[in-house]
Order: sequence, then C-alpha cells, then structure tokens
Amino acid sequence: MKRNKNIFAAIVVILLMVSGTFSACTEDEPELQLPYLFRPINFHVELNKTIATITWSPVDSAVSYTLQLSNDSLDYSSPILDVTTTSLSVVKELAGDTKFYARIRANSGNESKSSKFNTTLSFKTPKENLFQGYGTGNNTGVIFSAYMTAAKTLTVKWLPGANTTHLILTADGGLKDSVLISASEAAAGLKVVSLPANAMWKTRIYNGKILRGTTYGLTEGDIYLSAGEDLLSAMTNATSGQVILLAGGATFPIGGSAYNFNKNLKIRSASPVNRAVICMTSGTPTSTANMFGVEASAAIDSLVFENIDFTGYCDNNPAATKIGYLFNNKTAYTIANLKFINCNIHNIGNTPMRMSGNTEQRISDLKFKGCVINDVGFSSTYAIVNSNSKDYFDNIAFEYCTVYNFKGSLILRTGAYTMGAISLTNCTFNQVTQDAGSTRLLVDLNNMTVTGGLTIKNCIFGSNGTIAAGVRTTGVKTISGSYFASDYLDETLVGGTSYTIKDKLTSFTGASTDLWNNPVNGDFTLKATSFAGKGVSGDLRWY
Repeated sequence: MKRNKNIFAAIVVILLMVSGTFSACTEDEPELQLPYLFRPINFHVELNKTIATITWSPVDSAVSYTLQLSNDSLDYSSPILDVTTTSLSVVKELAGDTKFYARIRANSGNESKSSKFNTTLSFKTPKENLFQGYGTGNNTGVIFSAYMTAAKTLTVKWLPGANTTHLILTADGGLKDSVLISASEAAAGLKVVSLPANAMWKTRIYNGKILRGTTYGLTEGDIYLSAGEDLLSAMTNATSGQVILLAGGATFPIGGSAYNFNKNLKIRSASPVNRAVICMTSGTPTSTANMFGVEASAAIDSLVFENIDFTGYCDNNPAATKIGYLFNNKTAYTIANLKFINCNIHNIGNTPMRMSGNTEQRISDLKFKGCVINDVGFSSTYAIVNSNSKDYFDNIAFEYCTVYNFKGSLILRTGAYTMGAISLTNCTFNQVTQDAGSTRLLVDLNNMTVTGGLTIKNCIFGSNGTIAAGVRTTGVKTISGSYFASDYLDETLVGGTSYTIKDKLTSFTGASTDLWNNPVNGDFTLKATSFAGKGVSGDLRWY
C-alpha cells in the first residue's frame, strides 16, 4: 500500500512539473519572437544604359520599404536617393560612368520592428554621352554635336526625347551657365545658343544634377560677310590670323584676277552643310586663269579653307568660262600649312593645285580633309596635286575625301628631290586617270626620295580609264584595309615595270557600279549593302 502511495505521489509531482513547464512557455512566448522584420532578399539592379531598375522580394508584415543610394558605401548621410515606397521596385535615371551603392530595409507599422538595412548592393553605370552620334558630320568621319550655322551661335544637337533640363558651356574661363532646355527642345534634341566668337566651348548637358554628356563646339569669325558683300576687299583688309566667316549658301565672286595671299588667314562658311560658294567673275578670266596664288617671297604659317564650295565656273555659271586652276604659282614663297577642310572643289579645267616655274616654292604640309573633288583636268593632263620641278610639297595628305572623275593623276611629284610623306586615308576614288593618250599613274613619284613613305589606309578604288592607275614610288608603301572594284585597272607596265598595288588590296567581286548606287553622278552610297568594308573603308560620309 505504501508503494502505491509513493507511485501516486511521483505521478502528481511529474504532472505538476509538466504543468509548470507549459505555463512557463506560455508566459515567455513574446520574448522568443524576432525583434525586427526580416531584411528584403533578392535585392537586384538591372541597367538599361543609365536607367537603373532596383527590385527586391516582399517581406511578411512589411508596410513599406526604404531605399537609399550613395556614391560611398560607408556614408549615406547625404544620399543621392532616399525614398520610402510600398512598391517592390524603384526606377531611377543616374549619371553615367559612376559607381553607386544601394541599401534597403523593410518597414513595420511599429517603427521599432523595422528591419535593419541589408548588405550594400554595388553597381556601376556605363558611360553615357547624349551627344554621341548626333549633330552634323563635317565629312571627315567625325560627328560634331555643337557646330556653327551662323555667326556667334552654336547649334547643339543630342538624342531626341532624352530627359534634359539645361546646358552649361565654358571656354577659356568664360561661362554660359544654365542655358535652359524647353520641353519642345528636349523632344527635338536641338538648341541654338548665342555665344561670343573665337572660342572653343566645352558643352555639357544635364538632367537636373545628372551629367548626361559632353561635347565641344567652336565659334569663330573676326569678319562676317552676308550675301552680296565683298570677299576680295575682306581678304585684302583682314589682318594676319583673322577668320573670315561667310554666310552659308551665298556666292562670293572675287573678281577677274587671281588673288595672291601674303598672310595667315582662315576663310570658312558658317554652315558645314550649306557651303558658301567662291568663284571668279566673268569677263577677264580665261581657261588658263587661276583663282589664287601667293605673293613673291611671302612666308605664311597657315592658310585654311573650311566649308567652302570652290567652282571653276565664273559667276558660278556652267555657261561661263571654266578656269584652269584653283591655285597656281610661279614665284618663290613658303607656306607651312595649307588646308582644305570639308570643301567641294569641282569644274577645274587643269588642276586645283599646281606649282611651276622652278622658283623654289615650298608648301610644307598640304592637306585635303573631308573634301569632294571632281571634274578636274579635262582641259589638260595635270594631276590634282601637280609639281614636277624643284618647287614642291613636303607632305601631302588626303583624308576622308571622295575624289572622282579626273583625267590625270591624283599626285604627280617628279624629279630628283626629297620630300616627306604621302598619306591617303579613308578615301573613295572613282573614274581616275582617264587620260587615254599617255600612261598615267594614280600616284607618280618618279625619281623622288620619299623619306616618310606612302601610306594607303582604308581606301576604296573604283573605276579608271584604259591606262594604268598604279603607284610609282621608290619609297616604302604601306597599304592596309583597302579594296578595289573589278573595273579598277593598274597592271599596265611602265618602262617594263609594273606599279600595281592590287596585291595589297582586297578584291570586291563586282564593278564600281555594283558597289555604289550612282558613282558617275557622285552618289557613293552603297548598293552592295553586304560589302565587307562597310563603315570602315572609303569616305565615311557615305555610310
């Protein structure tokens, strides 16, 4: 009996213990709940250029989420973004080429229960430039997004429809601050800004505080001529180093006699597209006249023509006299730099550029950049650049040019003399060396010592006449990235020697008329859209 009582007592004790345990668990339950909400997981960013879409997964019992962005992973005291939202994503436009850090927390209805911020998410936006690819090509393969179309202005162009608020322009300590962009200008991606002349303006575009691109634009012009004003007097009266700015699209006859330069000048059209026309005046000029020359003994450092349409027809009239030369000279002088940039040169009976007279004329650097040259030499057999005496050009360059429909050579520089280098870069050639009466080479440097060699890079050679169109030089020839059409012929022997360059060119299987839409009439847009050199070789304006 005593044993049974002991068993009963033990059961009672166990029941009391179990009852106490359950009671204790019930009383302590609030102390075992988590003190905070869980932190959001699957914290992620997707970038579309500089548009960041930041997402995360929902958290049970969260009433909202707080997202912060900073450029410093350890400092969120002045965040770029500090937003509280009930959404599971935030979309934000950010500056390009910038490192960002993001963190997020889940918010409870009871602030003390909100989660801590999660581990920082880091990402970097790609480089961005709204200006890139917009603007006007100056036919050199380079796209400018800020360029003059009239005196003391820049036309600024960028990606249409982009979020933009204002421009900031600076130049040599000058500041054109907060040029506001209207909604219609942002939609069009275009703003015309009035600025002082003669400065290179660094132009930055913003959306609020976000920098979205940088470009540069030049304003220049010491003398501005409207249509009908006298270019001849302006050239005569200008001081050395000045820029004469011509109204786009206007014609400026310079009289019936050649103008001889004796000082540094730049003559340009305000518009790179609607070029001003320069010509001679009917009456006095003959078919052997030249538009320009250089005064005897002149020493000129820089002579530049930009955005000009040079026509050999007097009064810009095809029914009037066609002159023989753009430049022709027989007196001693020196020019360090003679440049034609984004110019059209056409309808010249003999040649645009000739030295003669055995008088030690010297042009150190002659450059044609972004030019279209056509209908040259059909009154003679001169080369486009012609010198066959001790008068000479040291260095000759054609870059991003289209040269077609000419009778003689591109370059003729003969004699036992020494010169620097010749380079042909990203040029399109067609209907070259059409003189059937004598052997003509595309480039003829017979007997010349060319210390810098001849470089042909990324050019396209179309049709030519029935005579050779090769290259004669004793210097080094470096040829790369260039093509020829099936109607380009350069195998003819000269004195028993072949001057072909085809072995260093890539063959296009068709003729020039298969490659380009209408090359005879100056349309070199691609007909053969699968052409392997597309966008790389030839004059890039045509792509």
